[in-house]
Amino acid sequence: MPPIPTLSQLERSFGILYYSTPGRGIGGKIRVKPEDFLVEEITPEGYVVNESLRSLSRGRGPYTLAVLKKICRDLLPTIALLQRRLSAKVSFAGIKDRRAVTYQLISISRPLTEPIRLSNLEVWGVGTSRWEVRPGELKGNRFTITIRSLNCEGTPVDTLCRLSWLPGYFGHQRFGTTRPNTHKVGMHIVRGDFEGAVKEFLAEPYEGEPRQIFCFRENLKATWDLQSALSSIPNLLLYEREVIRALLSGSDHLHSLESLPKRLLRLFVDAYRSYLFNLALSERWANYGLNYIDLGDTVSILDNSLNPSRPIKATCSNLEKLRKLVDSKRAVLLMPVLGSNLHLEGINHQIYSKILDREKISPCDFANVVGMAFRGGMRPAVFYPSGLEILSRSGDELNPGKTKITVRFMLPRGFYATILLREIMKPEDPKNSGF
Repeated sequence: MPPIPTLSQLERSFGILYYSTPGRGIGGKIRVKPEDFLVEEITPEGYVVNESLRSLSRGRGPYTLAVLKKICRDLLPTIALLQRRLSAKVSFAGIKDRRAVTYQLISISRPLTEPIRLSNLEVWGVGTSRWEVRPGELKGNRFTITIRSLNCEGTPVDTLCRLSWLPGYFGHQRFGTTRPNTHKVGMHIVRGDFEGAVKEFLAEPYEGEPRQIFCFRENLKATWDLQSALSSIPNLLLYEREVIRALLSGSDHLHSLESLPKRLLRLFVDAYRSYLFNLALSERWANYGLNYIDLGDTVSILDNSLNPSRPIKATCSNLEKLRKLVDSKRAVLLMPVLGSNLHLEGINHQIYSKILDREKISPCDFANVVGMAFRGGMRPAVFYPSGLEILSRSGDELNPGKTKITVRFMLPRGFYATILLREIMKPEDPKNSGF
């Protein structure tokens, strides 16, 4: 059966083109209150990171292991704040949602003598480690999410039961919904169009932004009066302020971008790579399906946490065995995420060749992007949620006459709750639905 097209124009702009489930969604809204979207990291040891985690040791060493709890805060500025306050390096395993209550393990390159409590932010030590927390060093995340403003009739149970697998799309927050252009900035940077990147970052207004910020960007786009912009820039636009200052000091567009933190520049480029992956996944899904394995493909066995553990190249001698493993959900197809060292072959070569031609780029363009190298990688074409259940269903106290449900599930590392939620809700306007 061919995949079912998305109802959302915004999702199409991210390369998220299809659903894995038939039928209508239940609608509703998420993230109405911060506590409606709870994210708890699962450590490699299997601990769920939350209020109850008070002790975890990875040996006696120079690093402090700590729990970071944040409420409606961006992770990268939060990490920067902690590093300034502690005069130490702070490392983390994965970027968590901004509009949520999130718990995750971090490492600090010095002792933490007492807990830190700031606005919507708390950090407390749980132990020591011989090494810092590294990117990707987690089993996955547990999500507890309330969907509000549902019609009283009907039940979501059937929809939930159909969610046996999900496409491995990069989710909405990778690109932005209020300001859906993270990948567009990255596209300009990869193409070497640094003026285009600066103008997209500073001066492209999006309707979903607060009115003051929208008007600021709209005026800057129309006038490109940087001196006036610096005197009127809204306080929230800290990074934009730095870029404008760099331009006014005489920096060219490339060097003004380099005034931004490396992590943010990497985020732009990674968002563009994510967009290209989503396009490739959608193309393969539409023409071959996401469980079809051909010569030259890469397949990975899944571990007990449903994470890929051992990549295997499909050859004439093992092709039928790999197909059976994928059909039995003990393994998954891996698809390429573009990078400088990536060797494409078979079906993926056909798909990406068309995309690269349209985008006017090549894999070697990722070898040196603003002084950073982006190596290719592999990502599962599908993923499997676990522990999916409805915890409660009741009247929605914020919307009289409506109901709410609270669902809980666990996802392997690197996958997005919004990709599961869109299958349940099928929103035509993800932004207004809380995505």
